[in-house]
Amino acid sequence: MVRLIASDVDGTLLDSQKRVPVAFDALIGELEARSIRFVIASGRQYFNLRKTFAASAEKLYFICENGAIVFRGNELLFDCPIPAEKLLEALAAIRAVPGVFPIFCGVESAYVEDDDPEFRQQASHYYERCRKVASLPEVLAYDRICKIAVFDSLGAETHIWPEVQSFRDRFAVTLAGTQWVDFMRPDVTKGTAMAFLQREFGIGPEQCMAFGDYLNDLELMKSCFHSYAMANAHPGLAEVCRFRTVGNNDQNGVIDTLKTYFESKGSPLAI
Repeated sequence: MVRLIASDVDGTLLDSQKRVPVAFDALIGELEARSIRFVIASGRQYFNLRKTFAASAEKLYFICENGAIVFRGNELLFDCPIPAEKLLEALAAIRAVPGVFPIFCGVESAYVEDDDPEFRQQASHYYERCRKVASLPEVLAYDRICKIAVFDSLGAETHIWPEVQSFRDRFAVTLAGTQWVDFMRPDVTKGTAMAFLQREFGIGPEQCMAFGDYLNDLELMKSCFHSYAMANAHPGLAEVCRFRTVGNNDQNGVIDTLKTYFESKGSPLAI
């Protein structure tokens, strides 16, 4: 029986209007009664995720910033800051690409130095705490920066992605969305964060289920036996998953798959 369930957020658990499924809080209550833990695994910031899932936040685990920060409820379990010299090296290369905007993602807040309207509007979906600063390097004096998120107004996969391949020996660089690329430490992914939780709980991949839709979910899928690509998933993610949801994120794909799974085990969910 599955003892740990993890789900990506955008394009997976939330619908295209960024709404939490109506049955989500009832689901978490049922899973808690069965001693099954639920993990929100996202590229988003912790403070944004906590607000989004406020009603059940104390019962949830949060893999944030694509694996760089992990919380249990409101307790920080670990963070993986990037060394300052590597941050500054990557920042210089990012700034040299036209049409892209970096965010320094810290334990305490996110930080930006640009006022581009499209960028700030898109960032507001994922960063609840986001401070404008005169220069990003100044924040290294007062926060631990665990990720650089880069918004690409021209399309990340075809524009900035080819430009940052030379950094893959020093960073975990991942496509986090159609307009986003993330830089983390090379030992950081959603999968390594999941492995940390598996060790904490004393369970193996065969007792874990995960849902995702995009390439930043690849390592998470590989860390769980019950790996589900959403019906709307990127083809590259679907290739590594053992299963596929019938419904997409606008069709309650995660909740319906869980209902089907537990019913098949003779223990249906009452939601």
